Amino acid sequence: TIKLGVGVICALLVLKFIAGSILEPIRHFLENVEIRPDSPKHMLYFYIASQLMFIPTPLPFIITAFVLAVGYFFKWLGFIVLILSFTTGIPMAFYAGRVLKNMGFNIRKTLKSGYFADGIGYFDSLSRIITNEPIRMCFLLMWAPLPTQLLPFLVGFLTDVGLREFTLGAVPSKLLHFSCPLIIGIEASSLSSALSGDVNTSWLSVLVFVLPIVLSVLLLAAMAYYVKGALKKLRNGVTDDGTYADKLIV
Repeated sequence: TIKLGVGVICALLVLKFIAGSILEPIRHFLENVEIRPDSPKHMLYFYIASQLMFIPTPLPFIITAFVLAVGYFFKWLGFIVLILSFTTGIPMAFYAGRVLKNMGFNIRKTLKSGYFADGIGYFDSLSRIITNEPIRMCFLLMWAPLPTQLLPFLVGFLTDVGLREFTLGAVPSKLLHFSCPLIIGIEASSLSSALSGDVNTSWLSVLVFVLPIVLSVLLLAAMAYYVKGALKKLRNGVTDDGTYADKLIV
């Protein structure tokens, strides 16, 4: 367990370095081009770029940096870009996971090997709960601390949730989540300050900085509470194979 934890931390640090290396030249490029906040053509360019960012990779901060830049360049019109980008990008990442699953990749066999051998019960039970309450669980799952472009892919790959139910739960959740970074970008005096989080200390800036943190804690706690209740139902015989649920109740 200790080795796994150390490995995860090291992997996250490496991925953060890679993401920073990718974003730095993009920042320099954007600072040296003229982007008009009222230009539909420039909004279209950002929308197209956003769809590439939803390719499921484990790189952190990619979507957050994009949203901050959209807020800085397009101000309140950036909400149009945000809504369009997430409405198509999030289902696209989900569909990529579903296509991989339909190709016959055996996730259970993979989980039974290596470090994940003891976690197969968690996977089975949680997958069943997500399938039973898809919209609610997809809304809550989108607040998990994983890269935005990776979460929809994992839901599509690991569960049997339909595209419609996933979209109804996940897209509003992510729009709520990223409305605050967009406002931080609107309030920023430069692109560099937006990406670094160095914005003014007005009440609005403080609110939109603190609000996502508070919402993340509250919604993740709500998800844990709901999952625990659902697992109790599994244990009490709502489904035939409640043995996995017994492992999860603490």
